[in-house]
Amino acid sequence: MQKNKEYMLDWLCKRKVSDTVLQDFNIHIGTHPTIGECIVIPVHDEHGNFLFNKYRRNPLSEEKPKYLYDIGGKVTLYGANKIKESDTVLVTEGELDCLTAWSANIPAVTSTGGALSFQREWVSFFENKKVILCFDNDSSGADGMVKILSSLPKAHIAFIPLQPGVKDISDFVSRGGDLHALLKTARCFSDIEDVRADRSERLAVWLPTVFHDAYLSYFEKPVTEHAPRVYRGDELEYAKAYPIHNIVKFTANKAPCLWHKEKTPSLHYFKDTNKVYCFGCGKLGDAIDVFMAVNNVSFKEAIKRIRT
Repeated sequence: MQKNKEYMLDWLCKRKVSDTVLQDFNIHIGTHPTIGECIVIPVHDEHGNFLFNKYRRNPLSEEKPKYLYDIGGKVTLYGANKIKESDTVLVTEGELDCLTAWSANIPAVTSTGGALSFQREWVSFFENKKVILCFDNDSSGADGMVKILSSLPKAHIAFIPLQPGVKDISDFVSRGGDLHALLKTARCFSDIEDVRADRSERLAVWLPTVFHDAYLSYFEKPVTEHAPRVYRGDELEYAKAYPIHNIVKFTANKAPCLWHKEKTPSLHYFKDTNKVYCFGCGKLGDAIDVFMAVNNVSFKEAIKRIRT
């Protein structure tokens, strides 16, 4: 039991969460009736009143879900009670990234419900503040930042570098990354054309465009000529939800990329979002994109054939 406690504290230390922050946020090792010894993360409202505990399984465990909540736990803006006097606030994807940021003296908050759970009523917490968003460098993280931009359009975006073993802020910092330097690269996109331009620049040097693709997918209104057929939302959603593994054969969720030639498979399949991402060329695709590439058909034909 003592060994497990020491391991979890060491795990937090390696993710650069300081003892001062552990004490300030009352992070401690406790016991949950279902998962046993775990990391306990108390959650408070914007006034500092305790609401519920969130529990992180022992990192040694591979069981899921990694996090559990007290009965009655709800989506809350974690850290909201600590940013009232802050001019700049970082929004992260999870509590551990938030704690890592505070350990670097960077005021931060996060939703307790995951990447896509930001609530519009939280906008008032960010009035007269510079907001920086820095989520995981995957499709869920990109979608989460785009959702927040629909409520906080002037927020700046900082991208986690795409490196082996680096997915989030705590990964980045634990491997020697400078979070202050990273946040200095954050930029505010003025409009959709700004996003398009930056996407083109990143593609030219093989940088990932997961966020840009998510942004364009969310905000872009297609410009068409000759009034082509307008697809109903249910048709598009059905096609996008078609399991990609029924189109492409994956081994351990990997396959050769459909968009560039390669010897070692670098196309990864993310079952939770039913999307693929190539770590070689940076292509992000849904079921329609994959069907078009495999069968060499148009967007319209792909939707038609998927539905049949």
